[in-house]
Amino acid sequence: MTAVPRSPLDHPANRQSFETCIALTLQVVAAVEFASTLGEERPTRELLLSFAEQVERNARDIAVMAGHGGTDLRALGEDWYGKLAATRDDPLAVAYHALHSAAYLGLEGGATTATVLAAVGYALRVLARREGRLSH
Repeated sequence: MTAVPRSPLDHPANRQSFETCIALTLQVVAAVEFASTLGEERPTRELLLSFAEQVERNARDIAVMAGHGGTDLRALGEDWYGKLAATRDDPLAVAYHALHSAAYLGLEGGATTATVLAAVGYALRVLARREGRLSH
């Protein structure tokens, strides 16, 4: 997401960037789940880590635009991941749930949206560590 500097969260370019982030991240998460079923290659560890970095960058952009630039989103994302994993115990399920939450909250969710996006980033990191051991 390339945020327009010093613009409101509802600026059309920011909204479009957010929607693109959600759509692309959903495609990557779905590829982890369905690629082997469809006879395609699963995302590599490197791709998952790269997406995690981009999702976390997007989360930071949203937090800055919402006035929460000093927030430790990586720690908050890890904390939210832990809470969600306690009931779902599957990083793929956590990624989907957190991604759906971010989409529902939208940019208007500000710091909360940033936090759940950071949880998606953390889930992608967990999936990257497990790559080669998943069996969907």
